[in-house]
Amino acid sequence: MEKSRPSRGGWMARDQITRRELMRRTALAGLATGLAACVPGTGGGPTAAPAAASASPRHGGTLTWGQWDSNDSIDPANPSGASGTEVINNIVDTLVALDDKATIIPGLATTWVMDGEGRKFTFTLRDGVKFHDGTPFDAASMKRSLERIINPATKAASMAALLGPVDTITAPDARTLVVAFKQPNPLFLLALWRSWFGPLSPRYLDTLKPGDPATAPVGTGPFKFVGRSADGVYTLAANADYAWAPANFQNKGAPYLDGLKFRSIPEPGTRLATLESGENLFIDEASEADYNRLKDDKRFAFVLSPRRGLGVGFTINVTKPPTDDRAVREAMSWAVDRKTIVDRLFFGVHKVCVGPLGEGVWGRLDDLEKTFSFDPGKAKQLLDAAGWTAGNDGIRAKGGQRLTLSLVTFGSPWSEMSAVVQSQLRDIGMEVQVQAMARAAYLDYVRAYKHNLCQSAGTNFDPDELRVRYHSAGVKLANFSGLADASLDALLTKGSQQQVGSDERRKTYEDVQRRLVELIPTISIMTQYRVEASAAKVHGIKMNPTGLNAFPISDAWVES
Repeated sequence: MEKSRPSRGGWMARDQITRRELMRRTALAGLATGLAACVPGTGGGPTAAPAAASASPRHGGTLTWGQWDSNDSIDPANPSGASGTEVINNIVDTLVALDDKATIIPGLATTWVMDGEGRKFTFTLRDGVKFHDGTPFDAASMKRSLERIINPATKAASMAALLGPVDTITAPDARTLVVAFKQPNPLFLLALWRSWFGPLSPRYLDTLKPGDPATAPVGTGPFKFVGRSADGVYTLAANADYAWAPANFQNKGAPYLDGLKFRSIPEPGTRLATLESGENLFIDEASEADYNRLKDDKRFAFVLSPRRGLGVGFTINVTKPPTDDRAVREAMSWAVDRKTIVDRLFFGVHKVCVGPLGEGVWGRLDDLEKTFSFDPGKAKQLLDAAGWTAGNDGIRAKGGQRLTLSLVTFGSPWSEMSAVVQSQLRDIGMEVQVQAMARAAYLDYVRAYKHNLCQSAGTNFDPDELRVRYHSAGVKLANFSGLADASLDALLTKGSQQQVGSDERRKTYEDVQRRLVELIPTISIMTQYRVEASAAKVHGIKMNPTGLNAFPISDAWVES
């Protein structure tokens, strides 16, 4: 179990409390009981926009960034998480890019053609692009980087799965790349824009043995990797030769900034303290309490971006007793007071979510938001009917089995929600044992399917994320519900092979969502709005449509 970090002490204003303390107080106070080339646009969300720049962009300066998640690995094929990806985003470019309306636009490829309903993609590559070590970018280098991902020695099964059923990758000439698939894969471009599939220099790859991690990646992006300090700070320097930014960037040349520094600071209070002290100019995920306290402070600017994808809540292991009993899963869905969690625990920053998809995801079936409400009486009736009888201590049992659940988390906001959910489920006769773990231990635990409940999240503005999380082929990879339903598998496969944006594909994913509500492999609680915070003098950082990462920092600059 991960030990708690010390609080900020004197760094905190006396009227400010940390999220952990808020969680403790609310639990004690009884809060829980009182409580294609073009992809469809995703829509916007509420933002507290940065102040208008006082002058035109200036060159120079270093942006220091306090990150919320582990950034231990910056290998594009095996990033450690969103924070590792944030570093990678600035080191590599990709064949195609994404603009702020979620439209696929040219990147390192100037044009592409999809043949045979997605069985083959032919890319024409940009000329004049060089890797940071001076090696020219060409089709052979792109081919090699993609083949590294699908090579079993790289152990990048999740990324390989996102690429799809690749058959062959060929480079007929320096400017042409052809990727062919064993079956139609019209969603290929929806994966390819991500930095995980950015090319690395063949000269750099020559220094690695098969299976070696890329710890000092050499890409073609706006910033070059410089190094990682002993205390975990990544330093990147501007690529002075950069001249191929995608069309959605105002700055087509070298970045305005001299450099970037990224440091992982998992504890929210400590991370916020580095912004207030000036140690960091930008931080991820300011707590809702801190945002509420500082949103009118002119020293800072905030951007609230919806984390598009699955509803944020808890995945249910349908293979392990007692959550293999559908009645138990349905009872939990009625027993959780989502609105109280959002309004009182998170200051109303987020939005209640009931269905499997959060706000802003294409094809979301909004009618499913009426499926479950807060009704503990109904939850108790379901358990009674299923034979779960309350004992002297209030905890139910059936056939000698106690209704005890294991809930595991490794970070925010699940760690905060877990205490309230624990209390709310206790009210209907369920005993929930909560364990907060370090990320690596957590992953080992859920991959062994020892849990009943674990963190539920998946970031994507496209509903294909449901295939990643719930198709039976994803068991041991990302399907931590253990769900294996033949009818659901067929729908998920069908949706992945239909034309992006089509009415037929929308209908398929509506059926997928209805089936998931029947099976109940998750309890969605909210669409999370991530609160990114910066010093007011920072300008030009924009979140991409997933809400989880920023676009590359080419346009960003800092007032003197």
